[in-house]
Amino acid sequence: MNGKSILFLLVNYFNEREVAEFISSQLGEELKEDVQVIVINNGSNDSMILKDIEQKYFNVTILNPGKNLGYFGGASYGLNHYLKNNSGYPDAMIICNTDISFADKGFMTKLKNIIDEKQFDVLGPDIYSSFLNYHQNPYIINRVQARRIKLYKFVTSNSFFYFVFTLLHLIKTKLLKSNSKQRLNEAMETYAVHGSFMVFNKSYFIKGGTISNPTFLFGEELFVAEITRKLGLKTIYEPSLVVNHFQNATTGTFKSSNSVGYLHQSYSYLLETFFAEKK
Repeated sequence: MNGKSILFLLVNYFNEREVAEFISSQLGEELKEDVQVIVINNGSNDSMILKDIEQKYFNVTILNPGKNLGYFGGASYGLNHYLKNNSGYPDAMIICNTDISFADKGFMTKLKNIIDEKQFDVLGPDIYSSFLNYHQNPYIINRVQARRIKLYKFVTSNSFFYFVFTLLHLIKTKLLKSNSKQRLNEAMETYAVHGSFMVFNKSYFIKGGTISNPTFLFGEELFVAEITRKLGLKTIYEPSLVVNHFQNATTGTFKSSNSVGYLHQSYSYLLETFFAEKK
């Protein structure tokens, strides 16, 4: 993959130690001329940690938008910065969490080869959640139906409804293991991939794709899935790439009332924009 470029967009929200550790431990040896990292600092308790990382690695850039832009909002801010300082889109752009690790040291080499050899617009690796004890990709194989989005919109209209719904779902998936997702060993085309690690081929943007999601938080997977569906693009699940996801049980599952409100806004937008019945 000589001469090709990879851009990592990392969104920080008062989690700068984890961001710095991810860059050092997972990307440190890979931070060469063809791999760049932009950290969008939505909020920080100790900005010196990020400044130290920026000084240590010549191709790590820390951006401070001055306010919390959300997940894809922050990523869009980072991408716009990249485009202002480069001649075009990178060959591949990755939006990912920092509570992850690559399963083997050859991850980046495999990723570069796949970008070179496979045809895709959006890609998701095998993501194993140690908390939920299942594989999070392929996130959704077939397109969801409008009634499912309507259900989620209703559930998130009230914090208590959401808590009960989430608790029941957690019991079903974790304790009863009745909805556990086993690892799929074959690469496949899929509707949506998990938002904790999403790879966007340059072709996604050239063909009209966007990450400018108008909602503040959540629903990014469905937003991208519907954009790719509308444009006739290809999303694939690639099991040869393995990511371990160490998501937090509290922040990742039981959300605050503000977060439930953001969820509700996201499902409302998705329903009205992509799943509204044609008149």
